[in-house]
Amino acid sequence: MGEFVAAAVGFPGLLFTAALIVSCGFWVSVALGWAEADAFDADVELDAWGLGGVPVAGAVSLVIAVAWVATVTGSTLAERIAPDGMTHAALEAVLLIGSPVLGRWVARRLMGSPAEPLMNPARSDVASGPRPAVVRDHSLAAGP
Repeated sequence: MGEFVAAAVGFPGLLFTAALIVSCGFWVSVALGWAEADAFDADVELDAWGLGGVPVAGAVSLVIAVAWVATVTGSTLAERIAPDGMTHAALEAVLLIGSPVLGRWVARRLMGSPAEPLMNPARSDVASGPRPAVVRDHSLAAGP
């Protein structure tokens, strides 16, 4: 338990722990009716993150949660691999940069943009290739 707490309140885990506390506080305030879940949707666009069209609070909360888990887990492993020195500092720097990148990747995979299949033909069933179409219109069946 001590390793977990040390990873959560040490560098770089403390940055993501603070963000996770703020995120949880926001969702508690939403649950109590003090805030709206879509409060940030008009203020922030996530198109640059590849998450355009999804709820901002949900996407950012998911990025924070994944980054926190990755950082705490990585810090614990880094402590066991290299307790001191430059190797430990390098592993922490990788965690500081890599954890939010991993969080963004997970959020894009889980939430994605609702319009993404239309914009990306490789992920769209509609644009996967030519398909025969059968049209049945009973008004033409009677003929002249």
